[in-house]
Amino acid sequence: MKKLLAAIAFCTAAAVQAEPSLIVIIDDVGNNRSLGKRAVELPGPVTLAFLPHTPYAAKLAEKASDLGQGIMLHAPMANETGAKLGPGAMTEDMDQQTLQQTLKSSLDAIPHVQGVNNHMGSRLTQKEDSMRWVMDVVSARGLYFIDSLTNPASVAAKEADHAGIAVARRDVFLDNDRNDEALQGQFDRALEIAQRRGHAILIGHPYPETLDFLEQQLPGLKERTGVRLMRADRFLMQKQWQAGERPEELSRLQLDISGS
Repeated sequence: MKKLLAAIAFCTAAAVQAEPSLIVIIDDVGNNRSLGKRAVELPGPVTLAFLPHTPYAAKLAEKASDLGQGIMLHAPMANETGAKLGPGAMTEDMDQQTLQQTLKSSLDAIPHVQGVNNHMGSRLTQKEDSMRWVMDVVSARGLYFIDSLTNPASVAAKEADHAGIAVARRDVFLDNDRNDEALQGQFDRALEIAQRRGHAILIGHPYPETLDFLEQQLPGLKERTGVRLMRADRFLMQKQWQAGERPEELSRLQLDISGS
């Protein structure tokens, strides 16, 4: 039986590896119920990043889990501009115990959480000690980390890698400009990266314009472009397996890969 599973896993992994993947992450979910619901119900597998301790985060995360979507904590971190971070904020003046307890409380507030990315964080993600403390918690909980890369000097991905955490970096922000032409341009840029490199991570937000755009673009994406949608957790697990890591888990996911 093990040999059969391994053979199926190998063949399926080889097939999936040949397909470029687009990982769509929607940040800032939790404050608005109706927009959050639309984000959770986007067609195809996407990943929702929930702000902790917000009014609708827990219920929307439960719904996202029921629909088979990916679930992340969108962890608020100090930024260079001093913009307000909201509940669960982690700042550079926190000691290790305070920062880690803040992160643990935020994780506990999001049901079915699979990973973490940073909300803002242009200041905190440059701090090696702070990022090491973050990754200690992420690692202990068996989660992954996506560096939103709000600052090119971020050391978050490096510290995650040192901690042995499955990690990736954002490639494209979809909706800094929300007019139709700009959204299409950023989406096409992400597709080009995916087709050229094999994957791209695209981050957007639950703006009405963004949701309108994605509701139109995501159905039939693979048929039109050859790029398949993947949840962030499944992409990172596939990436590890293709690198020869965690072979004991390979069969389980690859047998279920069609549901990703």
